[in-house]
Amino acid sequence: MFPLPSSLNRAGQTAKSAVLVLCGMAAVARSQLTGQGAVLAFHGLRADGEPAGVRDESLHLPVSTFRRVCQHLSRGYHVMPLAEMARRLRAGEGLPPRAVALSFDDGYASNYELAFPILRELGLPATIFLATGFLDGTDPLWFQQVDLALCAGIPLPGAASLGEWLAELKTLPEEAMRLRVENLLKGVTLPVAPKVTRPLTWDQVREMRDSGLIDFGGHTHAHPILARCSVEKQRHEIITCRDRILAELGQPPRAFAFPNGGPGDFTPETLSLLAEAGFESAWTMICGRATAAGPFMHLPRYGAPESVWETEATVSGAFELVRQWKGGRA
Repeated sequence: MFPLPSSLNRAGQTAKSAVLVLCGMAAVARSQLTGQGAVLAFHGLRADGEPAGVRDESLHLPVSTFRRVCQHLSRGYHVMPLAEMARRLRAGEGLPPRAVALSFDDGYASNYELAFPILRELGLPATIFLATGFLDGTDPLWFQQVDLALCAGIPLPGAASLGEWLAELKTLPEEAMRLRVENLLKGVTLPVAPKVTRPLTWDQVREMRDSGLIDFGGHTHAHPILARCSVEKQRHEIITCRDRILAELGQPPRAFAFPNGGPGDFTPETLSLLAEAGFESAWTMICGRATAAGPFMHLPRYGAPESVWETEATVSGAFELVRQWKGGRA
């Protein structure tokens, strides 16, 4: 069986979302899932009609789509700071009706150049989780380097696709993964980094912080998958990230997002290290609703919706309700 092109998969997701909304499932979900929150996780954005310059465009949503998503949320939902959502959940206070929080991972310059003007115009708060080595220029995002190598014409081992090779790399211990990437890049001149792959500057971070709309969390220093690291390496990544943000912003981050963020991407030791480092909440990429039941060191987030229909079906809880009715098999 051949996999569907991503464009068809996305069209199917939009159609499924529209059906759920139009048949009233979103309204039912909003009435039944009260006191819960939905957190959306974006990465970067790209200008409309401008080539991304990378093979994996999924991390860089068109800015017009992001604007439509934000406009929809501003009209129908209570978009609140992630830190406030976490605080209220920990205190067992419950959340306002239709509570949503926005987040971004990694720290792309487009968060400032494209997302921030829209968020400021609409008065929507957001949290950006920073991979501090990416901002410092010392630790390029390893998956981004693999993508750029492919763009430069370097064949991947075994004629694998980018997605297949990245999936395999993510299963390896950290040192083995880095060695594989190093060997792939040996003697390769990578193309000039496309605009979508450039990191924020710390001055841009401070400007957004000073707006009062944007706050910042930790996302490790060099973006390893923490469960593939030794405990000492995990500690180094967490502490270095915390201390770099403290040095640049004058206060330590309280929220953390796991790189990759799947259920096997952190360990009990990871959670203990985060608590020791002063983090009060940590966020995964596991789909689900944020509730006062916690657990607060591995809270759920939804991936970035790519249409207004998908946004509504996600944040209303329609998808969640369908999963519950199907016994979690959706």
